[in-house]
Amino acid sequence: MDPVCFNVWPYDRLDAACTEPATHTVQADNGDRYVVCDGHALTARTQITDGRVLPGLPA
Repeated sequence: MDPVCFNVWPYDRLDAACTEPATHTVQADNGDRYVVCDGHALTARTQITDGRVLPGLPA
């Protein structure tokens, strides 16, 4: 169960790729970029200390 949204999945999501559409870009201090969904963007905002979460996808 996800403690934030209270959803429950009947399979191991930790080893599965996210199937939600990418909506944000996480940019690390070292320049690496990762595209993530809304849910992962919310989590990234609370967990990362160096870097930024930007709306939209990289150009």
